[in-house]
Amino acid sequence: MVFIENVIAGFLIFISFFIAGLEMNGWDFGNWYSWRIMVFAFIGVNLANLVAYLMGADRDAITSGLFGFCPNLIAIGSCTFTASADAAGNWWSAWIMLVVGCILCVPLQMFINRFTNHFGLPGFTFPFIVMVWFFTAISFQTDLLAVGNDPVLRTGMNTFLENGLTGNGGSWMTGFDWNSMGWDWGSMTSSHWGLFAINAFEEIYVADGFIASLIVIAAYFWYKWDFALKALLATGFAIGMGLLFGADMGQMGLALYGYSSILTVGALDTFCKSRINSGRYWFLFFLGLVMTSLINFGAQTILGAFGFPSCTIAFVLAGWFILIVERVMIEQAEKKALNKNA
Repeated sequence: MVFIENVIAGFLIFISFFIAGLEMNGWDFGNWYSWRIMVFAFIGVNLANLVAYLMGADRDAITSGLFGFCPNLIAIGSCTFTASADAAGNWWSAWIMLVVGCILCVPLQMFINRFTNHFGLPGFTFPFIVMVWFFTAISFQTDLLAVGNDPVLRTGMNTFLENGLTGNGGSWMTGFDWNSMGWDWGSMTSSHWGLFAINAFEEIYVADGFIASLIVIAAYFWYKWDFALKALLATGFAIGMGLLFGADMGQMGLALYGYSSILTVGALDTFCKSRINSGRYWFLFFLGLVMTSLINFGAQTILGAFGFPSCTIAFVLAGWFILIVERVMIEQAEKKALNKNA
């Protein structure tokens, strides 16, 4: 389940998908859409594992879930990104994205991992990103996701085609405005702050839900308490960066700036070789969070002009950047040690 290899933690996260579906649909147990996220996640992961098995993938990699985490995101994303299609009556769009996306994701993941391995880097969630962009691009010429019915995507694409890429943001230290979200300091409640600080944990899995996010946090603590604390620190850091830079409060309120930072922490926890060197590790930790936040701000501007969601691209780019920086730092330290002993 994205950097977490633990049966109980994985089960808790799977349960959180069901809770998220209920939260997103008004706790209506009789509504198919309340169950769809969990059902799609189950189908998508097992379908991808079957494809990986038939393609002769390493059995240990399959058992470890390495071929399941990107299809899991695609499966849940097929519920999220087909909202316009659902509204237009195209109920089949989600099923097409689920089945086709999870099948194609496996060979795509093999290809991407083979390419990134040449540079000593993992593929992270890049296969998921490519598949979402692929379906989004198709949808501008077809009615698959009904993006032509989505005013945000349609306006973004038309603006780019007519005027080119232009920025409408303020200065670097533009003050944030709580009223843009309909709030002011006097009316802020715990639920509002919960959206800022907590919901990012379920947004990792392309879903939304406060209680579901609390379950994910519990899963992280079951997995490793220090990892959970660092993930919470990452969300706080992302919120601080958003407030400092005057980020869009709509994006902040939906916790869209926090989930990539949590994933960056997961990448460091899994792939970083400097954990025994606390000074170097914490330098890379905060450098990674800064890079993730800054890329998040810029990626949404560039990709949004084309109607593409940024997904987890900030995490992927920041993760690659940090691992390369770490490699350079280790090489420099080894050279100094050799020169000292010479």
